[in-house]
Amino acid sequence: MVSWLLLILSAVYFYQGYLKRRMDRRKLSHSSYYDVAYGGEKKCVDQAAAVLKDVGGYGRILFHWHYFSENGPAAADVILLHETGVYVLETKDYQGWISGNLEEEYWVQTMGAGRYSSYQNYFYNPVLKLSGCIACMKRELPDMKWLPYYSLAVFGNGCELENAGLSDSLRKIIQLKQLSYTMYGMIRASRTFLSRQVIDEIYERLQGMETAKNLSSEAKNLSFGVDKNAHLYYS
Repeated sequence: MVSWLLLILSAVYFYQGYLKRRMDRRKLSHSSYYDVAYGGEKKCVDQAAAVLKDVGGYGRILFHWHYFSENGPAAADVILLHETGVYVLETKDYQGWISGNLEEEYWVQTMGAGRYSSYQNYFYNPVLKLSGCIACMKRELPDMKWLPYYSLAVFGNGCELENAGLSDSLRKIIQLKQLSYTMYGMIRASRTFLSRQVIDEIYERLQGMETAKNLSSEAKNLSFGVDKNAHLYYS
């Protein structure tokens, strides 16, 4: 009886510790200290776009695509509309060691703070962020369910990716220096071919040329859909 009681108390103790760590991650990832100390999030959008522009075949590029839904905003740093599919990128120019798995809500950035010490920052899982963005794109293109979507979390070359091996055929976690040959491999493996007309149509629709429809009668006074103020450029 005593052993069972000790087992239950131990389980409760470890579960409370798990909840506490989870709350700390949420708090730190949105803290004003994080924003002030690091001057906002650093990106490597231009470098990634330069690589994508050299990809063979016909394609068009959108930058800083934003979408508003009842679940909140979704965004992608770069979207490549290519003959082989839709490639959605989130870029982060971070330092230190990056760790986290595909399903974990927050990832960890570990930075050295001296010879024998380090500290950690937490940020939202970019793969989950891209999944939400792709879901919004599918909502904007309901008649194109056959479109293949690929998500790439691209980190700057100044970090060490401890979770790079978690990539699969549709989701990639890579460094900027790996983007060129990663795209080459994904394009070669694709069995899809989109015509120029289809690519141009997708491009125009994702810019918000069509009127976004309301999603529910309760939200009839709210406007959901593509953010027409986002910065969009031709490739």
